[in-house]
Amino acid sequence: MAAVCEPASGSGGVMTGPTAAPHHRATDPSLPAWPLTAMLAGFPLAWPLGLTTFAPIALAAVMLGLLARLGRCRLLPGVAPLLLFVAWAVPCGLMIDTGGRLAGWLLRLMTLATVAIVVVYVTNASEQVTRARVITGLTVVWVTVVVGGWLAVLAPELTFTTLLGYLVPHGLLGNQLVHDMFVPRMSEIQTPWGAPTPILRPAAPFPYANSWGAAIVLLTPVAVAALLTSRHRWVRWAVSGLLLASIVPAVDSSNRGMFLGLGVSAAYVVLRLAIRGRVRMLGVLAVPGAVLAVLAVRLGAAARITDRLQYSNSTEGRASLYAETWRRTLQSPFFGWGAPRPSLYHEVSVGTQGYVWTVMFSYGLVGLLLFAVFLAGSVLRTWRVVDDVALLMHASLVGAVAIVGFYGLDVMQLLTIGALAAVLLRERADRAMTPAPSSDRPAGVAA
Repeated sequence: MAAVCEPASGSGGVMTGPTAAPHHRATDPSLPAWPLTAMLAGFPLAWPLGLTTFAPIALAAVMLGLLARLGRCRLLPGVAPLLLFVAWAVPCGLMIDTGGRLAGWLLRLMTLATVAIVVVYVTNASEQVTRARVITGLTVVWVTVVVGGWLAVLAPELTFTTLLGYLVPHGLLGNQLVHDMFVPRMSEIQTPWGAPTPILRPAAPFPYANSWGAAIVLLTPVAVAALLTSRHRWVRWAVSGLLLASIVPAVDSSNRGMFLGLGVSAAYVVLRLAIRGRVRMLGVLAVPGAVLAVLAVRLGAAARITDRLQYSNSTEGRASLYAETWRRTLQSPFFGWGAPRPSLYHEVSVGTQGYVWTVMFSYGLVGLLLFAVFLAGSVLRTWRVVDDVALLMHASLVGAVAIVGFYGLDVMQLLTIGALAAVLLRERADRAMTPAPSSDRPAGVAA
């Protein structure tokens, strides 16, 4: 890459080197917002086109070109582990043994590189890629997820061929992964032994129900932030209505991890607000949160989960799969195996059923350490949030930590984590170089 990213000096995140500019110009206005806006706000269009995986990769290439043209950028503390993780994934490809796994390894590598480029780009484009634009783009993704969940409720067995799917050779569509990408379904159909009927769980606009649940965990705090900050009444009403509407597909998903992740994020926000004495904001969030929780209970969330577990031994199965994943990782602890592989005892592959396990099995213990340092480091480095909106963004990262052990992360979930971490790391660096405001009123909340 022609651009040179200089490590930030100290904790302030100021660019160093001969091309360094004063702090207020450390990020360049020539880096436009449209690539990230297209990546996030364009998600509703990318889905029917069959581009949800490839559009972010293409737009990240544009971002890389813009950074290269700029010729310099700053590398904030906390970003290096992610870049090292992407670099480490490259030699792990030496462990690949089949063409199919090679394709999967390459796609995952491109996804990781996309996330890394987005993080670097956002940290260097604060004048154009503002916090508000990131929140707006991610809220559009959240709206798409909620609407997709309702499509699954109304037409659970519906499938359609995307525009790109019509161009894919028929033989490739025989591959389940390729088929799921280009001939998406509204619901994931599960048929555990003994169940009187198939279990249909909302998945759209993702291939799997757990991906839908992970997106809800990561994006709901962002939607609440949009509700608090928008000055448009129609936006506030729309987000409020969709928050209520999201309960129906959420209950229909019978997704234990999703409710756990949402509960962790909500409890975290409540605790932080209480410690800061933000009684008014605590009431603003607690009342509708309680209403949503009561609705979930009244709609039978617990009963749905219990009914599914009656025919599925997913807890025991996951424990056994995780044990096998650990044992087989120790056989190649350095580079891992490059990609998930068939289990010796289960129908699902080893290195799935949780992103932590995917990283560990595919990229070894070194890869797992680098990813953990990036995610946990982002949470810890940005702990001292200064306003309510940043707290909600931080809650999304806390929710990510809560679910990565048992949820896989697709490109949009990883992009959500990366974009939020980048904004918070950027604001932390900027605060270190800017005197604290004299007003006691928290920033970031609309009057």
